[in-house]
Order: sequence, then structure tokens, then C-alpha cells
Amino acid sequence: MSSVQHHHRSSQKSGNKSFKSKHSSKGSLKALNKGKVNRTNPSSHQTAAQKRADRRNANKIEQKKKRADLQSVTRMFAGPNAPHKVVAIVPLCPDVDVFQVIRDLFEMLEVELPSNYNNGSPVTLPLANFKQKLLLVPTPRTVPALIPHIQIADFMLPVMSAVIEVDSVGDLAMKGIKSIGVPTILGGIVQNLEKGPDSKTRDAIRKSLQSFLVAHFPTCDGRIYSFRDADGLGIKDGMPNARNEVSAFARNVSGTIPKGTVWRDRHSYVISEGVEFVEGEDAEFGTLKVTGHVRGERLNANRLIHIPGFGEFQIQKITTCPVERNGEIIEPAVLQLPDPEQQDNLIAFNTPDPLDAEQTWPTEEELAEADARVAALERRRAEMGDDFDESMEVENGHMDGSLSSVAAHAAGKKKTVRAPKGTSAYQAAWIVDEEDEDAESDEGSDDDEEMKDGDASEHASDEEKEVDDEEYEDIELEDKKNDFDVDFNAADDARQYKAYLESKKLAAADEDLKFPDEMDTPREIAARLRFAKYRGLKSFRTSPWDAYENLPIDYAKIFQFESFKKTKTRIIKDLEELEDGIDVGRRVIVWLDAVPKRLLATLKPTRPFSLFSLLPHENKISLSSVNIHRVDEPGVGSPIIKSKDPLILFLGFRRYVIRPIYSSDSRSGSNNVHRFERYFHHGRNAIASFYGPIGFESEPVMIFREDEEGSLNLVATGTLTPPTPNRIIAKRIMLTGHPFKIHKRSAVIRYMFFNPQDIEYFKPVQLTTKAGRIGHIKESLGTHGYMKCMFDEQLTASDTVCLSLYKRVFPKWGTTEWLEEVQEEQQDAMEV
Repeated sequence: MSSVQHHHRSSQKSGNKSFKSKHSSKGSLKALNKGKVNRTNPSSHQTAAQKRADRRNANKIEQKKKRADLQSVTRMFAGPNAPHKVVAIVPLCPDVDVFQVIRDLFEMLEVELPSNYNNGSPVTLPLANFKQKLLLVPTPRTVPALIPHIQIADFMLPVMSAVIEVDSVGDLAMKGIKSIGVPTILGGIVQNLEKGPDSKTRDAIRKSLQSFLVAHFPTCDGRIYSFRDADGLGIKDGMPNARNEVSAFARNVSGTIPKGTVWRDRHSYVISEGVEFVEGEDAEFGTLKVTGHVRGERLNANRLIHIPGFGEFQIQKITTCPVERNGEIIEPAVLQLPDPEQQDNLIAFNTPDPLDAEQTWPTEEELAEADARVAALERRRAEMGDDFDESMEVENGHMDGSLSSVAAHAAGKKKTVRAPKGTSAYQAAWIVDEEDEDAESDEGSDDDEEMKDGDASEHASDEEKEVDDEEYEDIELEDKKNDFDVDFNAADDARQYKAYLESKKLAAADEDLKFPDEMDTPREIAARLRFAKYRGLKSFRTSPWDAYENLPIDYAKIFQFESFKKTKTRIIKDLEELEDGIDVGRRVIVWLDAVPKRLLATLKPTRPFSLFSLLPHENKISLSSVNIHRVDEPGVGSPIIKSKDPLILFLGFRRYVIRPIYSSDSRSGSNNVHRFERYFHHGRNAIASFYGPIGFESEPVMIFREDEEGSLNLVATGTLTPPTPNRIIAKRIMLTGHPFKIHKRSAVIRYMFFNPQDIEYFKPVQLTTKAGRIGHIKESLGTHGYMKCMFDEQLTASDTVCLSLYKRVFPKWGTTEWLEEVQEEQQDAMEV
């Protein structure tokens, strides 16, 4: 009997659970570490209670620091000699009156308005009950004139209307205020509320304005004040009591601590309360004495002072203000003098030495070529002798004489035509003159023939003259050229030409938007010569590009940091640990050296005058960059902004005229290469690069463009980025071709080049298509620019083959200070 084998199915078997820690035994761990000992973390020995105690201690230290800062700010505005709280009154509607707001405040608080008060100038409002002072600053509605007032303001008070909504000018003003940093908002003021028909409508208006204010400025409490009573209306009719409203506003502003902006509070600044100019040895320059309270950070005499529109100046000394005590005037005492070894200099850029560069000795071929040119010049001089230069002068003189004779003939008198008697002037104009026939006939007749026919022609002319005197007469005609004389209007011609240029510029910008960087290969010049300065990149993000090759001479003028981040950290730390200098809130006199006298002509009572202290190195010129976004609405009147077009830059408290170039706002690869943008289009962010001053904070940026009337229009806002001299801005051009024949992955491309030499020159450059294919040139076909190419996949007949070339570009040198007074003079000249 044979044995029968029986097998159980494997699916019905249950295995034991595997041991998962097979590599956690002592032996396996020793074998795995191979004798290495892990470093123990010192903090791991701390208990949870110790960590909790450390966190509590750190929180207490941070709390004490915040309380100290709050007390210092509170004490700064308290007392009879404390600085003013600056309140900017901003009109948002066209029918509001900011000067009426000032008059209402003085009237309701029962304070006498200064007799010399001029509408538009800042005025001091004392709050006796709260022992504080307010500096009320009425602001204009235009953004360029509004920004200097907002930059020095501690509070902002927007004024709105109950009748007319906030218009486009008000919206633009709010955009500018948001871009530079919003001061502490105390609420809003409504005017013309009494024009509401009933109390229900007036309440709805106040709620609507409150919602509008909170929507645009979320940190605002949203309270709406009304400083005027309506005639015959009381509180029961929906009108608030004006005196109670003003009292509530005074309590609000006196008890509120202004919230500063980081970029401004990093600098020390002084709002002028008095200006005096002391002439020096030079009549054009002198010493400027500015009186005011120190704000922001401590004022250091070793730092430079920036005056908007005039640049940087060194501090001569800082003194106290004269004080009268017991009928005697105490003379000013010197508080701080600059240290010559630590004082910042006024050098903004380097002066390059043209000889301090790589000196290349000419090759033997270049020397031989130069000798050949000199020998040819000497040979020509020997052939012409002494008449070498004189012959040129004679030739030029003869040419001038011939031109003058032609001009005299062209400006001659009326033309006379001999015609039969009874012929009208219109008919005579069609008669061809003998002189015209001679001019149109062949002028190559020989002198011998003229001499042979001379006697016969004279005899014939005598006989014809007798007949002409009887049957013909002379008729004077207007010169034919007068028919084309048109009285052109120079203004119309200039306007039409400008419109033509604008349309051409608009078409170019539209083409750049639809077909960016595409260019037709020229036929009149070889592509290898036209694009000799361009290079091909296999990868735009990773292909190597030396940042120090082929730099322009302007790069020798700028400054570059070895580590901008470390320098910024060190400067901010030194600023926080500064012990020398003038305390914040103290009233001083700042003496500035070598200030131009023409600065006094720009001072106006309606415009606050301020001084700003710069951090170390902030006056140095480097390749600055700003990250900006267009804010103007696209439309017919919207300007076309092209790279290197002049623009007005508001960089914090500094103003410049720049000519930036734009590049893409994208993360750079390992090679730090960024694509050049020919135009600054709407709805896009861009990096604008220009030669400008250094800034260590992310200062707000506003860019304006000057229109035909000379007024400034806000076109972009943004922030300052660290200086990047190593930023490579590559201008791209794309040469395009079209498939002629397609066979699997191979294709014949035409219209990209027009001769085989160019194809061989650009053969190493990689090809791409708009559909995403990648390829390369195999060989040239024929003599008309056809070429065989291979791609990673088969092309379609509608695809376009592209060859990308790149060239590094740089901005224009020539950043200058922008002064508002110059713009106003230009506008006045245009109006005249």
C-alpha cells in the first residue's frame, strides 16, 4: 500500500508575530555604531520645571522692556517743554475744508487762533487740561505733496463729506498712505452733516463712513466726529453737540500713545521749529541752524544729516536752545561735537582710475596692422604733397559756394514766361520754358559742336526776336515752389508727432506682452555679427555665469558689502547700545556745515521742514533694487513704462530721479540670473534696479511719473530690498523658425537663419519649442538658411522653434536728487 501525502493550504496557516527589535540588541548596536559615541545635548539634562522657569523669566524680561519703552514714550510727550504731537489732517473728499477743522478746534476749545496764522501752515494747539501740545498740519490732496506730511505725523485725522463720496484722488491718497505706513488714526471727521434731510439719514451716513474707515484702516476705532453744529438743530434732531465732540477728541488724542513705524523710528529726525542761515566765507554756502525736538532714535553728531532734495550734510555741533531764566538769557551750551575719526564722510561713490585695470599688450598681428595703416597714411601724404590739407579746404569751400548759389537761386524772384498774346496766366503756367528744356536735355554736348553752331544760332535768334516782339509777350508767374508753401502750425505738428510716437510705443508694448522677447533675424547683417555679445544657456537657472566679467566702468564707482546681513546686524546692535548722543524728546539746535544758500528759497510756511539722520553707509551708492507693483489703473491715459525711462522715486524720506531697468520677480537659481523685462506692465510685480543709495531697513517705495503738464502721477509702490551688485539681469532674445518638413523626431527648420555660416555658429545652442520640445541643430541644408534639427519628440506643423540668447544689461548712471521746488518752477514756466 502506497503512502499518501497530505498538504494543508498555506492560506489557512497562522504564523507567529515577528520580533521587530532585531537590531536593538546591545551587540547589534555596537556593530552598527562601530565604536562611535553620540554627543549628549546639555539641555537634555534640564528638567521640565527648569525649562518652564526659564520661559517665565524670559517673558518677565520682555514685559519689563515693553513697559520701559511705553513709559519713555509717555513721558516724552508730557510736560511744558515736551515735543508736540503731530496730527496730519487729510482731506479725502473734494468738498471738505481742512482749515475749517482747525478753526473749529480752536473755537470749541476756547483757544485764541494766532493772529499771524496763514491757511495751509502748521499751527500749535495747546491742550492745557492735559499738559500737551498738538501740531495741526493741514495736508493737500495730491499724493506727492501729501507724503512728506504723513512721514512726520504721529496721528492722522481723515476728513470726509456727508454729501460727496471719496473720489479717485482720495483713493489714490489712501493707497499712498498705506504704502509708506499708516500713522495712528484717531477716527474720522465728517463735514456737511447738517445737509442731511433727517436724523435717520444722518445716522446712516455716520455708520457708512465708520464702516468705510474701518475697512481701509482696521486698526482704527472707527469713531466719526462732527465739529460743527447745524443752524436750528440740536441733539434731538440727530446732530451731535460740537463742543462735546471736540472734548472727546481732545481726550482721545491726549491719552493715545502714537504707534511709530519701524523704518522711520530707526533714524533720528528733527521737525524744524526755526531755521537760521549763517553765511560763511563763500557767499553760496554757509551754516544752517535748525531748532527742534529730537525724535525717533538718539541723535549722534557723527552721523550724516539728510535734507530732502539737497542731499547729505555733516553736523558741525549740537547745542542747547537759549533759555530765559529770571530775566536773563542763558547762552546755548554745546551738547556734542563730532569725532573726526568716527564722523561719517560725504563720499557717496568711488572715483575709478582708468589705468587701474587689466593692461593687455597688443599682439604681433595688431602691431603689424597698425604699422600698415601708418605706412598707407604716409604714402598718401607723400603723393598729395603740401596740398593734402589745403585741397580738402578748397573742396569744402567750393561745395559751400555751390550750395549758397543754389539757395540764392531757389529764393529768387517771380518766374517770367514768354507766351503768345492773349494767353492767361493759368495757360502760361503749362508752357515749357527753354531753360527747362535745356535742363532736361542731355548736358553732354561737346564744346566743339557749340562753337560750330554758334554763328548760325545767333543769326536765327535775331530773326526770331523780331517775330516774338510782335506776337509774344512776357507773363510773370508765381514760383512753382510757392504752391507747396503751407503755413504749418508748430504746436499742432509737435502734438501729432508726439501722438505718433505714443502709438508706436503702445504697439511695441503690446507686441512685447503678446510675443515677449521674440525678434526677427536681420537679413542685411549676419546673425553671428548682430548677436555677437549674446550667449546661449543650457539652463537659465543653473548654467554658470561669472558675475564679475565684462563689467561697465560704472561698477567701479559703487560700493559692495562682503556680507550685507552681518553689517546690518552690527549697525542695528550699535544703534541700540548707543550711549553717546542726544536723548529723544530734547529740544536742541543742530548746526550743519556747507549748506547751499538756495535752500532758503525753497522753505515755505505750508511745507514742514525736517532733518533726518542716516545710519552708517546709507549715503553710499550701490546697485539698489526695489520690489514694486503697478497701482495705476490700465486704460487709455495710463502711461507706458519702459526700462530706463526717467521716474521719480520716493524712498522713505529721500527723493531721487532714477532710470531703472526691470527684471522678473522670481526666485533665482544657483547662478543668480534674472530675466530682463523691457516694459513694466500692469498687474505684474517687478524688481527695479538702479544706481542708488543703500538702505538697511525695508523702507517703503513710491514711484511717480511726470506727465506733460509737469504733475506727478503715482504708478507703483513697493519696498526696498538689499543691494545686489552681483544680481545678473539677462536680456533675452528669441530667434524663431518654422517647420518646413517633419519626419518623426527630425525636422527641417527655415526662417531662423538665412546663411549656412550663421547655422554653424549657433549650432551648439539648444533649441526649444513653444509646445515644450527640446532639440539641437544637426546640419545646414543648402545656402538659404534651411537646417536639419533633431528633437526629443515629433513636432507638429503649428509649433514654433525658438533659439534663446542672453546678454547682461546694466542700468544707466545718473541718479540725482529730486526737489519739489524745481518741479513747481517748471509748472509755472509752462503756465506762462
